[in-house]
Amino acid sequence: MEGTCVCCGARFDLNPAVKGQKYCSRRECQRARRRRWQRQKLATDEAYRQNQAAAQQSWRARNPDYWRQYRCRHPEYAQRNRELQRQRNQRRMVSRQGLIAKMDELTGCNNDVTGLWRLVPVGVDGIAKMDALVVKIDVIQGGCPFGP
Repeated sequence: MEGTCVCCGARFDLNPAVKGQKYCSRRECQRARRRRWQRQKLATDEAYRQNQAAAQQSWRARNPDYWRQYRCRHPEYAQRNRELQRQRNQRRMVSRQGLIAKMDELTGCNNDVTGLWRLVPVGVDGIAKMDALVVKIDVIQGGCPFGP
């Protein structure tokens, strides 16, 4: 009996041991089948998703310099990434009136500014970097004693 591969469209002999076979045995088609299965599993199985996240976190802890070394070994990758990041930054600057905050954007601020604040310097390119100062701000009642 024959089937048609949903990936490449080629005709192939069905394996009677594989119920509902839709992919041929070509390497590319099997990779596509596994990717499809994993995407579906990640979307529907919370335990699988948590296990995958834990495995990735563990791998990152064991290989902390992987990406730094990869970029050193593959300068063309690093250069392409820089160029694509510049394009993304340009799109964001157009859509957000020139400000790009990488994380912790202040939203819903009330008038009470007392407390600890993170001050993030913004470069000339309008990008707020991760370097931050933590400062304590207190409201002084009755005006500032150091000036008018």
